[in-house]
Amino acid sequence: MEKRTASVATKGEPGRLTRERAEKISAVEGLVLSPRMKRLFEISADKTADERRALFREQFANKSA
Repeated sequence: MEKRTASVATKGEPGRLTRERAEKISAVEGLVLSPRMKRLFEISADKTADERRALFREQFANKSA
């Protein structure tokens, strides 16, 4: 009997955090996306992974005064 392992690549887009995936991850913990996070996912939907990461970093990085 051959043991099968699921590959991330076979389950959809690997490594891309979509709004739907973020909501599912949060739901496991009993959390919901804030309006701010929902908006960030909306504006970053057509961006590359690097552009998306930069946008999120820009929004949430601690800025020293």
